[in-house]
Order: sequence, then C-alpha cells, then structure tokens
Amino acid sequence: MTTLNSRLQLAMLNRKKGRNALEKGFTLVELMIVIVIVGILSAVALPNFLSQTSKAKATEAKTLASAALKEAQVAWTETGADGLTAWAEAPADGGQCPAATDNFTFACDGAAPAAVTVTATGTAASGDLSGETITGEVNVTTGGKIAFTGSEKAGLKEE
Repeated sequence: MTTLNSRLQLAMLNRKKGRNALEKGFTLVELMIVIVIVGILSAVALPNFLSQTSKAKATEAKTLASAALKEAQVAWTETGADGLTAWAEAPADGGQCPAATDNFTFACDGAAPAAVTVTATGTAASGDLSGETITGEVNVTTGGKIAFTGSEKAGLKEE
C-alpha cells in the first residue's frame, strides 16, 4: 500500500510541475491592459513634460535679464548716466547687456539717462517661444524690485 501511495504522490508531483511550467508568464489580455494603461498615462503626462522646456527657456531669459538689470543699478550707483550708457552696450564692446544665447537675443536700453527705468528685453529666436518677448525693468535711481512682463506662453502675464 505504501508503494502505491508513494507512486500516486510522485505522479501528482509530476503533474503539478508540468502545470506550473505552462502557467508561467502573462496572458495576452494582461499585456494589452498594461499597454493601454501605460499609453493613457503617457498621453496625459507628455504635454506637461513638453511645456517644461519652454518654461526653462523663459527662466533662462529672466535670469540673464535680472543679472543685467542688477549690473545697471551698480553702474548707475558708481558712475551715474555715463555708467548706464556703457552698461547698455553689447558685451563685445564692454557692456553688460546679456549676449545672445541659443534661445534668446537681448537688447538693453540705458542710453537715455533722463528715463530712470532701464529695460532689458529678450526675444526668443526659435522653438515654442519663437517671437515671444520677456522684458525686465527696474528703476535704477530708487532700486527696488525688478519687474518682468511678457506673454503667458513664456510663463508671464501681460500687465
């Protein structure tokens, strides 16, 4: 009886091993469900990721303009109107107006010292922000906060 019992147990074990080998892996339906879920998640997330590049480019322009306007405040403090005229020149000529980057070209206005508001304007050359303008302004005589204006596309609201 024990040999019959042990043969029966051996046969059951062999049957279970064979069935487990066939049950490994995923079914086609399970794989299709996962692919659909991943597709939906990527369709929702992709536009958010793509807009991050535009925001980064706009932040680059704001940072460069902000640094240039701080230099304008220093130039005004140290040398007055002559300092602003020199500040507005291109970097190649010894000025502090930001040099053109891959994404933006800059123009600085400090040539009219009677106007106490100095501006640094960056215009996007390519990409999603093509033609968009970011303008930073500061009153150099009183100092204070640098104000930025530009389009909503550049992450700024028109004022």
